[in-house]
Amino acid sequence: MRIERDGDVLRLVLDRAAKRNALDLETIAGLRAAVATRGPRVIRLEAEGPTWCAGADLAAVMAHPGGRGAAMHQFADALADLAESPVPVVAVVDAAVLGGGVGLLCAADLAIAGPRATVSLPESRVGAWPMMVGALLARVTTPRLAMDLALTGRKVEAEEGLRIGLFSRLADDPAAAADEACAAIRARSPAAARAGREAWRQNAGLADPGLRGRLHALADALESVASHPDAAEGMAAFFQKREPCWATEE
Repeated sequence: MRIERDGDVLRLVLDRAAKRNALDLETIAGLRAAVATRGPRVIRLEAEGPTWCAGADLAAVMAHPGGRGAAMHQFADALADLAESPVPVVAVVDAAVLGGGVGLLCAADLAIAGPRATVSLPESRVGAWPMMVGALLARVTTPRLAMDLALTGRKVEAEEGLRIGLFSRLADDPAAAADEACAAIRARSPAAARAGREAWRQNAGLADPGLRGRLHALADALESVASHPDAAEGMAAFFQKREPCWATEE
């Protein structure tokens, strides 16, 4: 991840295009440290390449010295840090957002999308479930739509993403639109923006002191799902390019 400072705008750029900007442990740690930086008025989250973020880097997660569960909890903390950021977060998306990347998208205050932006939750196709993502996805769209995306894994194109609340606006040039949005935020009273944003978050139930705890509970639930034989079968089928054969529930 590249970290760039443009005055009081902090740009966080996912820059592992060859790995579809999957989140390895170093990137998760870097994201958490960057969000904790003091001084910026706006955090701008963007990515290089045709995939904005494909979620967790499975190889890195499996190699975590504390085990898969420990890595999942680190990602839960990263999502909570971003969602609870004391300054506005602007996500700039013109590529595919998948799995855990949808959590990053939904943690932002604004999500400016280009015509190539898509969103999908493919976890159910490989015997898993987008556990932590759900805590944030249901904040920007309806629980029923969130369940639709999780159960089916279908791809949402940019226009539908705007309509159902995944994006706050569409632009042919999302980077330029983000420049304008960041400039507008910087021109406003920081005290008024801070107080108003906190009051609105409280009113909408988004300033949620229990969010971090729920994310960690969902990380535990994900570890349970990932330990089921269906998860191993789903991953094997994915890499072997075949249909999975799920275990029969009693």
